[in-house]
Amino acid sequence: MDSEKTAPNNVIEKIDRPHIVDLENTPKGIIPESFENVPLIYPSVNYLIYFIRTLQHLFLTLLFDWTNIITSPINFLLTFVFFPVVAIGLFLLEIILRFISFMKWDVNDDESVIQSWSRLTSNSELLVKNLRLGIKALDELPNKYRKGFDLNGAQFLLYLSAILQERDEKKVTEAYRMISQLKKSLKKDKNPDDEQKIRKIYEILKESESGIHKQLEEFGIKFTSLSELNTLGGPYAGMFWSDEGNFIVIALKGTTPTSFNDWLTNATFQRMDARSYLFGEVHEGFYIQLFPADEYDSIRVDRRCPATRIIDAVRIKAESIRKRNRDNNHKTPEDTPLVNIYVTGHSLGGALATLLYARLMKSPQSLGKDCLLRDGTVFASPSIGDNDFSAEFSSLSNKSNDEYKTLWRIVCDNDIVPRVPIGHHHPKFRRYTKKIHIMNYFHVGNEVRFYQDGSTPSSMNNIFTDDKELIFIERGLSWKDWRGLFGFYDPFDHAKHDKKATFERKLNDKLYSYEKFLVGPLSPFRNHMSHRYFAALEKSREFFDKGDVNFKDKHVPGENIV
Repeated sequence: MDSEKTAPNNVIEKIDRPHIVDLENTPKGIIPESFENVPLIYPSVNYLIYFIRTLQHLFLTLLFDWTNIITSPINFLLTFVFFPVVAIGLFLLEIILRFISFMKWDVNDDESVIQSWSRLTSNSELLVKNLRLGIKALDELPNKYRKGFDLNGAQFLLYLSAILQERDEKKVTEAYRMISQLKKSLKKDKNPDDEQKIRKIYEILKESESGIHKQLEEFGIKFTSLSELNTLGGPYAGMFWSDEGNFIVIALKGTTPTSFNDWLTNATFQRMDARSYLFGEVHEGFYIQLFPADEYDSIRVDRRCPATRIIDAVRIKAESIRKRNRDNNHKTPEDTPLVNIYVTGHSLGGALATLLYARLMKSPQSLGKDCLLRDGTVFASPSIGDNDFSAEFSSLSNKSNDEYKTLWRIVCDNDIVPRVPIGHHHPKFRRYTKKIHIMNYFHVGNEVRFYQDGSTPSSMNNIFTDDKELIFIERGLSWKDWRGLFGFYDPFDHAKHDKKATFERKLNDKLYSYEKFLVGPLSPFRNHMSHRYFAALEKSREFFDKGDVNFKDKHVPGENIV
């Protein structure tokens, strides 16, 4: 029996392809092929699982804390109203998304991310040049002091996060089915054609990434998928690196608007104990994408969860890169720089990237002796953990002033997603928040907020220089802070930012036709899109040109600024 269980892995691991190993371990959860394009008018299997887990959560909450009705009536009301409303909304959403898919309204055109972004600026050559400077920023060795915020580096990481959407998910599903069939045949009898079938799977997976590889050619960047994160058709993790550079970027895909699995993940608001791999309690939907759901799962999978498979693949690639650099430069191992490791993601991908970054901060030795963990840069990330998670994350971030890593949490103006799940968010409320409160969610990392009107970007740190000191320290609670009690926390007073940049008017143009409906109260949804993040970053370039004394030596002056 043991030999039967290990046979598939032994054959699959003969090909150096971590993604194949991950697919072999991805749980079943896809609908039959014959039903893929049928608009379902009843709940899918995944939705039923979500609905049952929601009922279990409500029942166990009432069973183990029935006094909550008296001691915390508002929390009780929010819990037993909010979850049912979300469940009903998801039911209707799936019907709509299935119908959109059936009508093929979700089919994307062949426009690349560069072409899409170029429509927002008249100087596409400068856009590519700045992205190249972003690559150079990732390659830099750490300075003696903490590295400040790099605009071009952030734009390039946003670019990597955006092109993750270009993968062909249908081909990944096809490869998954072939692996499932191969596993069944291996249990019966080993076939000489098994390795040939695996190579066929390898080619299908490579073809699924062709859209990404095509967009990376001009930058000399390589890519491979690493993990499906325990589900198909939803978020996934990939790895970017360069044959010339000394860095690796771990990127996690964000929400696809027409992917129901992504919406289910986002809507699984229940928190779960994360102390087995992280700390505190975190958003259940995000946590189970990377880590085992409980200790029993940890034992059953021998702790080979997606997070560990991702880290193992990065460690192996870093060892190869460092060996190449050592041989090419004829240096000793001690004189060869460590490989810079960055983590990034947009939206749902930003939340998952934060969890993975937290794991690496807690257990940096898991990356091995050839890696140096650098910054995490996440865009439009929702809050992911409770007060304990937030406090422990801050403790790890502040353990030494000589550390070269920072989690930059970038927010675009009034983007709605960083305000969910509804929580207190303001760190001053942490000590007043009970563990069981549904609103016990707090942000982590160094928030940097960019504005669509060209106002000066906001941050608690001076992002225009390498200075790591705080700009201001407020004592007490202002009215802005009290708004955080109701989930409307915004740490910066935008009205006071009278400095505005002069930027191209095209940066305000509507890029997609449906954006004309996202105005006024709906503008927070428009500002969540990755191309709006690019526009907000680009509008701030003037401040970085003027504010960073080292910026002019490394960056192209604002040629595209009117």
